[in-house]
Amino acid sequence: MHGPDWDVASDALVVEHLMASTTDPVTNRATAVSLHADCPRMRATDAVLSVITLAYDTPTTRALPGRARGVDVAERVLCRDLERWAGPPGNVVAIGEAAVAYLALTSHEDAQAIRSRLPELHAQVDRAAGAVPLVSAAQGPSRDSSDVVARAIERLVLPRATLPAQDHWAAGAARQRPLWDARTGARFGAQVRLQAASLDDPSAQRAEGLLSVTRSPRYVDAAVAMHAAIPHVTAGLAEHSPVVWDASAVLSGTGTAREALARALVDHAPPGVWLGVSAWLAGLDEVLASLRTLRARGHRIVLTGYGSGREPLAAFDELPVDAILLDPYLEAGARVTPEDRAVLAAILEHATRNDVVALTADHSTVDLLRRPMPVPRPRSPEPGDQLLERALLVGLTLRETAVLVNASKGQGPLAPRWDRYDVATHWARAAL
Repeated sequence: MHGPDWDVASDALVVEHLMASTTDPVTNRATAVSLHADCPRMRATDAVLSVITLAYDTPTTRALPGRARGVDVAERVLCRDLERWAGPPGNVVAIGEAAVAYLALTSHEDAQAIRSRLPELHAQVDRAAGAVPLVSAAQGPSRDSSDVVARAIERLVLPRATLPAQDHWAAGAARQRPLWDARTGARFGAQVRLQAASLDDPSAQRAEGLLSVTRSPRYVDAAVAMHAAIPHVTAGLAEHSPVVWDASAVLSGTGTAREALARALVDHAPPGVWLGVSAWLAGLDEVLASLRTLRARGHRIVLTGYGSGREPLAAFDELPVDAILLDPYLEAGARVTPEDRAVLAAILEHATRNDVVALTADHSTVDLLRRPMPVPRPRSPEPGDQLLERALLVGLTLRETAVLVNASKGQGPLAPRWDRYDVATHWARAAL
């Protein structure tokens, strides 16, 4: 946290920052960074890892009304559903894109008991009305945790024929789409992404968002080979300059593959190409180090999916970032809900103040902030001491400001916690 003396006890701020780094800001459950294979307990040879995932299908997810009243709400409901069914000894982990996972490290006997209770979960979420979430499961030795997690998530979004024979991107193709400056509407260039040939574009984008959480070690060689092929893919796209190569699909979110793939990104990044990485991935140590190295070499860096609420807990001047690509769910929500509109406005203002380009794949976003929409009443009272005004003045992000407010208010375990919507709505009302 940077800026002037905030009159906040340093130990409270350290605690809040640690909590924000390990707790998902949308669901208040463990963050996806928790899906890590390197602790000794995960390497125990006699333990079984059970991964149960719960998610809405892609058409249902895309139909949700944005973030504040759509995807965020859905993810919290799915967490409650999974916790109600599971109980101890595991933990529910948020993985985004209207999907959550339950992880339990148990004996073989307890793993069999968990598996036997899956029909109960199907019955529990089979509501009389409304969309029914998908359920998938995978189990295996804890020493192969990345592979177990990957199989469970793959079963949510990929056709069964692709499992587990090959990395679904290895048989895919490079797709491109135009990008615009979200402020001016000027054509910026093109985003190039790898996409599984077996999936349509909406399903492929969601698969990319979910599967960047983890990559099975069995796919590392294929992913490195794809990194090496990217210079050939982007070589003929000079007329679409600048070209943003979105590497999220071939970076590992966690597990033993992460370091190797971050290194491959550095070794094979095409010269002259802007490099895009999912905003939540950019906060991981190995990925962040690679991005700093690439930026020092002259590459421009784009954080994609920015606005989901899972951005790095740092301001733009502390990150290797030249541009952001807005989260499509936030953009959709900004058309219908004032909460998402307030968050979008705050993000664009922050980007402008830091000379960071805000990009969109939806040209209609350019006109969003020109349309009148009432500013919602903040859920929480003003924290006092001009905390919000000072945070805005020195350029703190929404997440940084929420951490600061929670530290200053001395939040108890049952007290409502501030999030990006509390900050954004206060800032929006102050601007009236």
